[in-house]
Amino acid sequence: MTISHTSAVEEQPTLATERLRLRPYRLDDAPRIKKLAGERDVAEMTRTIPHPYPEGEAERWIQQQPMAWQNGSSVTFAVTLRNKDETIGTVGLFNRQDREAEIGYWIGVPFQGEGYCTEAVEALIGFGIAELGVTRFYASHLKRNPASGAVLRNAGLRKIGKDSIVWRDGVSQEQVELYELLIEDEPPADD
Repeated sequence: MTISHTSAVEEQPTLATERLRLRPYRLDDAPRIKKLAGERDVAEMTRTIPHPYPEGEAERWIQQQPMAWQNGSSVTFAVTLRNKDETIGTVGLFNRQDREAEIGYWIGVPFQGEGYCTEAVEALIGFGIAELGVTRFYASHLKRNPASGAVLRNAGLRKIGKDSIVWRDGVSQEQVELYELLIEDEPPADD
């Protein structure tokens, strides 16, 4: 993974992997977000993506991302193919505090099953370690979405348990599987 910093230190960098570019979101990504994230198969597997996707929601969400990066609460990347600057999904680190961060992600249905999500999450973890000093990553996925669990396991996280959460309607319960990745501190140097 390569990290490309922009001219201003405060700006969010762009990451590159073999097949992907992870870059900050731009307002012109909004129609693509609405189309891909708004698909029922994507939205229903997340806690926060609405379905149907409301008009203007993607623009509102994109406009919040620079402030979240600046205040250190989260960092979100548009996942694009290296040879085509068109959003295929999102990865991010959320709830950042005390060297811990929650991993979140989605990939559009036409791009699922190609390993893009795992590749993006691995790059995100590398960035979190090298640039943000994160030592504990955690994530969860709906039990009924085993493909999401495969992404987490393939990216090096281990399953640590299960839980039940109140779902979108505020009433029903959903089973989730919990994962984490602990990065051990460097051992002391031998003198």
